[in-house]
Amino acid sequence: MQINFIESLMDHIMEATMIPKAQVERAVGPILSMFLADVLTETLADDPHLSGPIAMICPEFPLKKAHNRQSTNIDWLMHHENRGILLFVELKTSDTSVNESQNAIYHEHIRQVQARGGGFLVQDVEALRDASNESGKYQYLLEERITPFRDQIAASRAASLVYLVPKSAQNRVQDHADRVITFSELSANIQSPYAREWAVIHDRLSQLDQISRRSRNLNYRGIQTDQTGYTALSRINFKGKISLNEIFDLCKAYGDAIVVGFSGGRNALENSSLAYLEQRLYKWDEVKQRTGVKNFQNWVPGGTFVWVIERKTARQGQAIQGPVREKVSRSVNWSGTCKFDEMVQLCQENGNNILIGFTGGKTAFADTTLEKLRNRPHYKWDWSSSTAKRNIADWLPGGTVLALLRQAHKCQV
Repeated sequence: MQINFIESLMDHIMEATMIPKAQVERAVGPILSMFLADVLTETLADDPHLSGPIAMICPEFPLKKAHNRQSTNIDWLMHHENRGILLFVELKTSDTSVNESQNAIYHEHIRQVQARGGGFLVQDVEALRDASNESGKYQYLLEERITPFRDQIAASRAASLVYLVPKSAQNRVQDHADRVITFSELSANIQSPYAREWAVIHDRLSQLDQISRRSRNLNYRGIQTDQTGYTALSRINFKGKISLNEIFDLCKAYGDAIVVGFSGGRNALENSSLAYLEQRLYKWDEVKQRTGVKNFQNWVPGGTFVWVIERKTARQGQAIQGPVREKVSRSVNWSGTCKFDEMVQLCQENGNNILIGFTGGKTAFADTTLEKLRNRPHYKWDWSSSTAKRNIADWLPGGTVLALLRQAHKCQV
């Protein structure tokens, strides 16, 4: 089975996270641009302030500095069609510090939008065009990207700064943005002709949530000496790479005597669609005679792998049966239960890919005191992709739960 182009491309880009001086953001940015409007629309569908269709205005939008004709570029300028909000969206792919001066420019432009509307943004681009040796590029930007949104930009009197970051950087940027979204919180499912390609891209971007400066150095700090006397990093850490059917049969035969490579481990495996899992290859290794150095957060025991795949396959079978399926018992209407802190952690790790059961939905959750929420005996949870029958009004997406805790209960989560 051959790996398709988009999977090979994203693997190539992900390897750059381990290459000194390689700038992953420059590689990821143009790819993400193709999907970002659809992705944010789906990701923020349950957000009380940002739900609704979001449109892309322009990547690398120039923001003119106050006292000269130089600019700082925001990664994307976007427009919330129903709410008339401009979104300044910034991308970070590693756990680096926030650029304070750059961030100050973003917030200053947001304040100006709120004070006098967004029309000055277009005027500033015109001023930059007139002062630039690349005036043609600015003219293209004005005609092709800005003109279709000129009226909406001018009418906007609200703007928000959104950061897309790996989980390791979340706390560093939390106080610098109106909304912080980690890569695994982005919706894995979008309405797009390229939805299948996005599923692959989302899987690889979600791996960035598992990477930090500490993990990079821990994974590759060991030096081994080979038989020739030269030193080399032990980079080959698997015995083979095979298809889903082959790895499933291998795991059925050997169980936990083998492990399967999957970035993000069991949680990421459960969070991936069966369609995506069927079209990729899998590294595997023996437990007792393992090869190379491993970060076992990214390896799944064979028995667990079989259980997850069998469960996904059974769900798909239920969905295909449709109306002839027997009524689902309430006792199997969820994947598990957890305490408050465990529930919050589940939401942080999986975002809108999980659902939390709460009778009465958003209103009831917001009206219940934080003390009662913390002391609640347990919370039911399930994957949003589950086909189990339920009253959806009594189930909250993970991202919505976190938003309500922050906004209604002032809880730092």
